[in-house]
Amino acid sequence: MSQKHMHFHQRQVPCLAVVMFLVASLLTGIGCSESIEEPGVVARVNGEPVFLAEIEAVHDLKYLGGSSRHGASMHRLQEEYGAVLAEILVQRLVAQFLAGRNLATSDQEVEAAERLVLADYPEGAFEQMLIEEYIHLERWREQLRAGLNQEKLIQKVLRPTVSIDYQEVDVYYRENIADFYLRPRVRFLLIQGQDREQVAKTLERFATEPDMDMMDKRFDSVEVHVHTLREDNIPGDWQALLSGLEPQQATELLSRGPDGYQVLVLLERTEGRIIDPAQAYPLVERILLERKLHQAFDAWLTDALQSARIQVNEHLLTRQ
Repeated sequence: MSQKHMHFHQRQVPCLAVVMFLVASLLTGIGCSESIEEPGVVARVNGEPVFLAEIEAVHDLKYLGGSSRHGASMHRLQEEYGAVLAEILVQRLVAQFLAGRNLATSDQEVEAAERLVLADYPEGAFEQMLIEEYIHLERWREQLRAGLNQEKLIQKVLRPTVSIDYQEVDVYYRENIADFYLRPRVRFLLIQGQDREQVAKTLERFATEPDMDMMDKRFDSVEVHVHTLREDNIPGDWQALLSGLEPQQATELLSRGPDGYQVLVLLERTEGRIIDPAQAYPLVERILLERKLHQAFDAWLTDALQSARIQVNEHLLTRQ
């Protein structure tokens, strides 16, 4: 099961090294926290425990298919478990912060998000998939809640503190003008099939009565697809064939041996151009907003760590 199917909707937390460095600083420098030796407890965040079983469950969710406890090296597992611990520490801090401001994600919000996930699957299929992957449904729900918490922190707390003015957008646009160049593109029709006569008939039908509804469909033994590709991404042989065509012109019927026959029809050729500032504005605004939100989250996390009482199993810190 891919991480896409986990539906956590979480933004990437700051790198493990930063989080663990700050945690280690709290333990060794500030003196507001101490290590712990408690069976089953990996860490505590302001008194709230983080259990080893939780680390293992979240590890299974995040690294499913990428490694296993039996197949991965000890060093790799140590890094992965450390990354999971850092993420859970952040989740605890976020949840506690929101709870203190009456913004915690409610059970109703979690249920609504879960319904959206389940709507993508036949009845019972998602739960069965979790069972097959040895993932407890309640653990999955905990991570779903954590993702909703983090998104709420971003949107309700940090987003109102971020502003972007036109001058910032203009400077970014001018300094990164090359990123807003649209390369030449070619839109063309590909007709292919095993039967030479059927391919020829389909081409004739398109030539006499162009029908957009016939595109991207299969007619018996013939497939019809529309492709829009950057000129430099078109396969070399196709690029040579299309370069000599005018719009609505077709290549000769091409034999592809065991792959049957195919023909290309040039539909449109678009010249390269620079996106003008008005069109680029929403794109740049999103880029700058994402960057500023990331910076705001890092600043929030640094402050939260400095004021938190965090206890971490000393054996984890000594192996980092």
